[in-house]
Amino acid sequence: MIVSDSSPIIVLGKLGYLEILKKCFSKIIISSKIYNEIVIKHNTQEAFALKKAIEEKWIIIEDVKINELLDTVNINRGEKEAISLAQRHKCPLLTDDAPAKSYALLFNIEIHGTIYVILLACKN
Repeated sequence: MIVSDSSPIIVLGKLGYLEILKKCFSKIIISSKIYNEIVIKHNTQEAFALKKAIEEKWIIIEDVKINELLDTVNINRGEKEAISLAQRHKCPLLTDDAPAKSYALLFNIEIHGTIYVILLACKN
């Protein structure tokens, strides 16, 4: 299980490789804000891929209360929610955003990016 920010889902979805996440982690958790960031453009490949993954129940949307220590941090709400979800589930975070990675490290959250997923899939 892993929590994902929007960028890995967008990148892998655009390329038609979102299923790689399922093969590497089996269950992916995203916040409702992350979901909205991706599906706001209704007719994109990544939006279709995300909706399919949710229907297949290997990507789960969860509501989350943002950790109050992140309230004043200068990253977007989706990243704050992703960090808070990873902290709550005590699981790794998948993000490509450098500031989000830095803040996640402050909470001792294991972090990875899209390249890690691609390398892990090749290894497996």
